[in-house]
Amino acid sequence: MKLNITTGILLLCAVVSGCKKEAVDTTPSGIIDTYTLPQGNHDFDTRIVSYHQQYGTYLLYQFTDRDVYWSPTANTKPTMASTGFWSTGVEVAPANVNYISAQLDLIQSQWFSYYSDKFLKEFLPSKILLCSKLDSVYAGYVFVPVFAYSKVTKPIPAYYNYDNITVGFGSDTITKLTATDKRNFMARTNSQFIKSIASRTLSVPPVTFSSSVNYGVTYTSQGAAYAQGILQVYYNGLTAQGDWNAYMAAMVNYSEKELNTSVADTDATAAGILNATKDKNGKIRQRYNMVRNYFINEYQVDLQKIGNAAKGQ
Repeated sequence: MKLNITTGILLLCAVVSGCKKEAVDTTPSGIIDTYTLPQGNHDFDTRIVSYHQQYGTYLLYQFTDRDVYWSPTANTKPTMASTGFWSTGVEVAPANVNYISAQLDLIQSQWFSYYSDKFLKEFLPSKILLCSKLDSVYAGYVFVPVFAYSKVTKPIPAYYNYDNITVGFGSDTITKLTATDKRNFMARTNSQFIKSIASRTLSVPPVTFSSSVNYGVTYTSQGAAYAQGILQVYYNGLTAQGDWNAYMAAMVNYSEKELNTSVADTDATAAGILNATKDKNGKIRQRYNMVRNYFINEYQVDLQKIGNAAKGQ
């Protein structure tokens, strides 16, 4: 769905879980907010406007907590409970304008360049939020002198929430990135992008994929599921859509070398799925090729090249 972002459509997006370019407001119906581009008069603003014109996505360096944390079911901002336990999420700060040009270069080279315009236009989230600070937040534990919870933060390159992906390095840290740092950024950002596509159910498996497995069978082990070409964890409500998402994620998160390495069939990760240890009947490889070729033919995008590049291969 290609619409300019308009908030105040809570009911629609709550019902239509796959909505793509429509942001949602928590304010009463009838109050409309729209994002205005450009947000400033810097040289990079022209580039941000062109991205919106090309893909329908807003790259924002001025945003509110609602833009970052709102979802149909909850406010996802990390909070501390009365027990001291911290909920999982991220804390952010808007990008420093002095480093946004370099940040856009990083996004272009390590993210957008791996996809066709058709793919980006169809699958990018409503908003990409440019951040100087992007910290993962989660609960830690202190045992001395007495047990207590603690707040733990860790910088991360990117994070997906509902209709947005937040991206870090909009600060002087971007001037110090090594080749490994850039590869880590690439791995995390593309992984979150594919996660966002799966979470919004934007890519639906074709009949050839869905009909190649009987999802009505009860499997009693991971190895039994692998033998039929199923990647999902065998006890988690198997569906063609969930399996399709799992194949997409496998290609982006693992290199071909990792996928072809022998790993025990009790392991529920995608590592080794193309090796005979997991793929005893060759059905995983058959379905893997269905998914890989679908995106090559439909979008001119080879998802496996992303997984290979993320691992330096």
